[in-house]
Amino acid sequence: MNSELGKEGRADPLDEHLAELRACLPARAELLGGADDPRPVAALEALALRLDIPLTRVDDAGHEPWLEQPNTMRAHLRRFVQRTVGS
Repeated sequence: MNSELGKEGRADPLDEHLAELRACLPARAELLGGADDPRPVAALEALALRLDIPLTRVDDAGHEPWLEQPNTMRAHLRRFVQRTVGS
């Protein structure tokens, strides 16, 4: 019983929804996360790999990079949109 419960606890709930999530993403997408987020960055890295999209870490930001580094986020989003519209 413990091994069965352990499997469920280790299962990634996104695994069952990756195809659905991929289908909802625009042609160009990117994950953004704070480099100092207390949550493990490995989870974002794994998601980015499974979705085949880039991951950008925002320096000197944690769980809420848009609040902690608004100018950096604004500049990054502006560049992203300009590259997307220009391509």
